[in-house]
Amino acid sequence: MSKTFKASDGKTHKVFKDKKGHVVVDHTAKKGGKWDKIDLTKKAGAKTINEGVKAVKSYHRKNG
Repeated sequence: MSKTFKASDGKTHKVFKDKKGHVVVDHTAKKGGKWDKIDLTKKAGAKTINEGVKAVKSYHRKNG
């Protein structure tokens, strides 16, 4: 299962669980280089996909 949405920066993000069970965000609009995929389990403590979506939206609200 995964969720795809547009964050406040206007770019498309896909949040899903990887093979290890970690919640990951992928920036699907273009290659983000080193930040193309971010492990939200490590960075934000997300345990579910919904928590991952919330973390991404919160980050983009605070950081433009």
